[in-house]
Amino acid sequence: MSMDVLGVVKIGGASGNRLEPLLEELALRVRRGERWVLVHGASGMMERLCAERGIEVRYVISPSGYRSRFVGPLEREVFEEAALAVSRSIAERMEAFSVPCEVLTPAAGERKDCLRSLEGGRMRLLRGNYSGRVTAVRADLIMEAMERGSLPLLPPLAVCEGLLINVDGDRLAAAAASALGASVLVMLTNTPGLLLDPSDPSSLIRRVDLDRWDLAEKAAQGNMKRKVLAAQEALMGGVQRVVIGDGRLQSPLEWAVEGGGTEFCSTRSAPCMEAAASR
Repeated sequence: MSMDVLGVVKIGGASGNRLEPLLEELALRVRRGERWVLVHGASGMMERLCAERGIEVRYVISPSGYRSRFVGPLEREVFEEAALAVSRSIAERMEAFSVPCEVLTPAAGERKDCLRSLEGGRMRLLRGNYSGRVTAVRADLIMEAMERGSLPLLPPLAVCEGLLINVDGDRLAAAAASALGASVLVMLTNTPGLLLDPSDPSSLIRRVDLDRWDLAEKAAQGNMKRKVLAAQEALMGGVQRVVIGDGRLQSPLEWAVEGGGTEFCSTRSAPCMEAAASR
């Protein structure tokens, strides 16, 4: 990968994602001059803190099939704490690899007060929600951190009405990549990529372009639906390549940027890398 490439990588916060191999590889790449931004999730830490404090974690399924966490005022405070705790932990680990980090919240967000939840075939409205979507990302703050020699580290938070609200990490990564004009966005997960059959790792879809987006939307299930949506948003925002790759590998970034996982491109003629037939 050439040194002038600017990349954004997102790693989930749920169990099953291997953080240490990514951090070790990322540190090596940053030390040799590559420019990366790391976006992380916080769901595992959030669930742990809620369990310790006896707070019920509520999930809702939207009519279109997206699963999300309901975040009331108390849950918002706990999620902010969880997200920043994960950031601090990652920063400490990267310091051990001689790579300084700067924890940033450069995104502005819009709160979605009311969530529609499909429960038992009936629609229910849940009000008082403190999660939302990213509306803008200050690329200058991220670039300034890189110019200071730091790895920009973005927790899944956005500023809204003076508060930090919960936003989806994949879509935050897409928004950041678009704002930066990144060459590549890599979203790491605990599967080989987008699968035709989620129970069959050999059914990996190796390449998707905007002309055949219905293939990706039909195949995506569960949390993968939001990753596919984030990939689409990044491409529409000008990102050249998006890869959903396997975060469980020893060198997940190398595997993803060199043709592993599922690659998303804007058109059939886009300069996408054709994945190898087998790995």
